[in-house]
Amino acid sequence: MLPDGVSLGRLQGPLSALASISPHFTGAVRIDEPRGTGFVLVQSGSPYASAFEDTGKGLLLSGDEAYRHLLDRPSLDYELIAYTAEETEAAREVSRETGCLISEGGAKPAARTRSEDTGYLDLIARQPGVIAVSVFHEGFALQSLGSADFEQVAAVAEDLLRAGIRITADMEMGDLSQMILETPAGKLIIAPYGDLSLCILAKPEANLGLIRLSIRGMQDGAA
Repeated sequence: MLPDGVSLGRLQGPLSALASISPHFTGAVRIDEPRGTGFVLVQSGSPYASAFEDTGKGLLLSGDEAYRHLLDRPSLDYELIAYTAEETEAAREVSRETGCLISEGGAKPAARTRSEDTGYLDLIARQPGVIAVSVFHEGFALQSLGSADFEQVAAVAEDLLRAGIRITADMEMGDLSQMILETPAGKLIIAPYGDLSLCILAKPEANLGLIRLSIRGMQDGAA
């Protein structure tokens, strides 16, 4: 059981932002939100232990895996708990006993999200005619393969996705699964993907059936 410490208040945002908000923070980042609970322990700005239980997906993560999972999340709702030196030592001991310590390499941001996500993105990118594929959130590209101006693509795709969701709701058509824009110059496919979204740029001759099948597999994997 971790020490109680002293609450410094709640914040919302990506875990990576903590380094700029409080670069010398020592204590616990306590995550308690509808989709799961967990923590990241930090000493002088450096994370050294983590755990997270995703209640929605039934996942129980610890150590490097938990930290990278939380670091990849675009936004978290968390509480900062300050620790004294004695509390930090007690928290480190608890983490050691429960296998929650982070290795030196595990404290570095992952270049990609989960390996299974990479596999699905690779699968889509290998489809004939696909130019680029990107996972984005709130108009920002998080993971991309191929050649494109991903910042612009993600911003445009976010606007289109919101419009599509609004239209399907107004038309009482149920939840949006995919939307396609097609011109003589190419195709743009946008789809919700768990808490994130997905967009694909393709050439005019690309096989939409194969691409849509790959997207469906990625969506089912995130469900």
